[in-house]
Amino acid sequence: MRRFFNSNPESPVYSRASRVIQIHPSLQCNLTCLHCYSSSAPSFRTGLDINRLQHITEQLSEFGYNVVSISGGEPFLYRPLEELLTHTHDLGYFNSITTNAMLLGSERSKKILKQADLIAVSIDGKPSQHDYIRNFDGAFGKMLLGVEIVKDHVENFGFIHTVLPQSLEIMPWLTHFAMKHKAGLMHFHPLESAGRAADGMKSAMFDSESLHKIYILFHYLKELYRNDIFMQLDLLHRDHIIDNPNFVFHQANKPELTSENFSNIFKEMIIDEEGDLVPIAHGCSKHFKIGNIYDKVSCKEMIETFMQEKMEDIIDLYRTTYNAIVEDEMHELFNWSELVIRYSHDLFDSMRMSMKLVS
Repeated sequence: MRRFFNSNPESPVYSRASRVIQIHPSLQCNLTCLHCYSSSAPSFRTGLDINRLQHITEQLSEFGYNVVSISGGEPFLYRPLEELLTHTHDLGYFNSITTNAMLLGSERSKKILKQADLIAVSIDGKPSQHDYIRNFDGAFGKMLLGVEIVKDHVENFGFIHTVLPQSLEIMPWLTHFAMKHKAGLMHFHPLESAGRAADGMKSAMFDSESLHKIYILFHYLKELYRNDIFMQLDLLHRDHIIDNPNFVFHQANKPELTSENFSNIFKEMIIDEEGDLVPIAHGCSKHFKIGNIYDKVSCKEMIETFMQEKMEDIIDLYRTTYNAIVEDEMHELFNWSELVIRYSHDLFDSMRMSMKLVS
């Protein structure tokens, strides 16, 4: 499941500008969900070294990052999770966890919850739908038990739903369900064709009409319940992207391109399951990685080298994505993150081909 916490300034849990480190400490999971973008599974046993994660979060805090968002895999299967979150809390980070909420009954899990400022619980629909997508009979019931535990231990919690074309029929139910359980947040994230979803859910892709219906219904629900729950949809209208240059690098948005200003340029830093630091999104081309938590150089050195060697490529990537949206006469709604990931691979493949031709 994608991260829940992001830099949306409308969210009621924000008291300051958010600079998010999204950490995927392991791909180990107790489930094999059909829509999983990372193909997480019980068979993955390894995880990132806790000492290296602690060290890198210390360094990134000096660049202005102030939120740690843990995803996976299932984060509660990462053995040093409490140690990591205690450390980031001590550094002043706001801690967020995205979870399937099925493993929260142990005393260990309850201690971990005390180190969380926000919990996002994945939900795929009504019980039978949820169990089917989760590939596990009884997953919904176990999730509900976990929600009750969350409510006893964490002040801020919400639900996150991977949007499929058929989600149109249950979005009102999901919103009412979230409010019934006193959630403060309901996050809708469109399915992305990556990981296990790329193979197992090929028939669940969106057409333009279904995206428009979901977009319209979401904004109706958001307005209807604006005083009751914060709602988010990771789907943007072309006009919104054009009118908000903060999404991209183009003529109306010229940030100071220095390492000191790094977290203002890249408001999210991803640390993936291999320890790679990526400033775009999980799953983007490794050409754009900054470095790795196991590298024997400082984070400052990684970032300064990245700014010197890769910044123009990043700007080119964002401009390519932006121009593709502006020039697309067939569509009006876009998942910015998914497009950037796709073009990161296309652009790198093109660069590699050019290098071969030159050589």
